[in-house]
Amino acid sequence: GAVPQIPANILLVKNLTVIGLYWGAYTGLRPDVLAASFARLFAWWEAGRLTPHVSRVLPLEEAEAGLELLRSRTSTGKVVIREAD
Repeated sequence: GAVPQIPANILLVKNLTVIGLYWGAYTGLRPDVLAASFARLFAWWEAGRLTPHVSRVLPLEEAEAGLELLRSRTSTGKVVIREAD
């Protein structure tokens, strides 16, 4: 899809920060940096230092609805699809 755009004045007025990162080039150019970065991220996750916002948890049968939430950009956080226990 299209890359979302936001006017800079909205960021300033609401005192928001936008940070972007493209990992693609690291897979070929610096796989060592990529591996170290992911190792650190997973360590933070295991230590409870990362708390992603999960807006919806859906069963596998509703995966299509979850994908639509992402496609339509109506989700306010992560959409988790759970497999039956």
